[in-house]
Amino acid sequence: MGKPKRGGLKLKEESLRVGLLLKIIGVAVTVFVAVHFLYAVEYSYLALVYSFFLLYFLTKILRESNDGDFDKAINVVIFSFLFTFLLFLVHKTILQRLVESHRENFIIFSFPYAFASLVLSYIFDPLPPIILTVLVSLGVLGITGNVIASLYALMLGFGAIYGVLHYGKMRRGTIYRTAFVILYPASLLFLVFSHLQDISLTTFLDDLATATVNVLELSVIASFLIPIIEYLFRIVSPLRLIELSNTNQDIFKKMALEAPGTFHHSLMVATLAERAADAIGGNSLLARAGALYHDIGKLKMPQYFIENQVNLPNPHENKSPSLSAMIIINHVKEGVEMGKEMGLPREIIDFIAQHHGTTLVKYFYAKAKEMGIEADESTFRYPGPKPQTKETAIVMLCDSSEAAVKSLKEPNEESIRATVNSIFESLLEDGQFDEAPITMRELRIVKEEIIKSLTAIHHKRVEYPKEEKNGSKSPEENKNRQKTSP
Repeated sequence: MGKPKRGGLKLKEESLRVGLLLKIIGVAVTVFVAVHFLYAVEYSYLALVYSFFLLYFLTKILRESNDGDFDKAINVVIFSFLFTFLLFLVHKTILQRLVESHRENFIIFSFPYAFASLVLSYIFDPLPPIILTVLVSLGVLGITGNVIASLYALMLGFGAIYGVLHYGKMRRGTIYRTAFVILYPASLLFLVFSHLQDISLTTFLDDLATATVNVLELSVIASFLIPIIEYLFRIVSPLRLIELSNTNQDIFKKMALEAPGTFHHSLMVATLAERAADAIGGNSLLARAGALYHDIGKLKMPQYFIENQVNLPNPHENKSPSLSAMIIINHVKEGVEMGKEMGLPREIIDFIAQHHGTTLVKYFYAKAKEMGIEADESTFRYPGPKPQTKETAIVMLCDSSEAAVKSLKEPNEESIRATVNSIFESLLEDGQFDEAPITMRELRIVKEEIIKSLTAIHHKRVEYPKEEKNGSKSPEENKNRQKTSP
């Protein structure tokens, strides 16, 4: 849980991060200088080959140091900068052989500088794409020596970031809408540029048309690059999370048919987790998607789980407590294996593995004690690990709370609050939140949000008056009506 780390340890971690960042920037600068030198002495094709292989090996290094969110953001920024740099060299090398020398402006302004900024805006918060945009702008200045081209790259990049923030990350159409947003600063800069350099109207319109095509190309490249970035750096974008949350997928159709109770439970936990994550500023899309998949392992033996035992005998009655506990615990392992077979992202598989942490299967442990069996507590505990993120901690609390409240005979606000409080205290005392970066304040906000949501779900409904068939009133109502009639 959000326990403060010792100052020395924290300082050491920060030093390691700064050291890694400096090494990566050092490699990037070395690549930049070496390729620019080769390009300057007219070894352009050799520069392209050299930069391609350096980009390939650097990508492998970056992927291996891709553990935390900080590392991912830095690694993707560096990769995107070098990828943009390489693509620009390819673009410039090819066009210099095809276009007349006096059309240098065409070569510079026909490149879609902002495609990487657009991609990163979809994947991260604004800071990484802003850093990348500035790096690309400086890179363009270093290669071309053209201040206008550098400003052009900067304006396109910030236009892309603004477009994604304005239209939202939830739809792929945002990429194409953003492309048209970028045209405004591009047109304005071209107008200023043509005025300063006394360019003819024909050349201005020609360059503007080139920029328009460039912006459309930007959208296509960004759409192509998003899944590549996701794969290379094991990142789950908001668009991917929305796709994963689509309950029309085969896995959810199978769950609805073979384990309807588990399917309904997963939907409820997903709703609770999404609201709770929103309340503390967590990743609500990730919490929802993870909650939907957290119990897929129950599909292997759905009849052994109480929510699926409607009008069916309980198969645990003929099993020993230790065997029953093993079957229950095994749904986590089965779920992780299924998730890997389905190709689910690691972030989603983490929910499957961590949603029970190392908690005790209390019912069968107590049953073993009642039967006088010498029970080793470790046999009745889930293997873990404990929740490692805010979102997995939220799903753990939502999962236990929803299941417990469902077992109440007459759920009301008081009984729901008492039940959720009891579960919260039990998990807290058992140390299940110790490894998650979540504070006590955030946990209490999550708990209150769960109580509020469950109370709303299980509220009392007004009992409607009964009516006889054909719309006639009940006998008592007809009798009262006859008494009052003249």
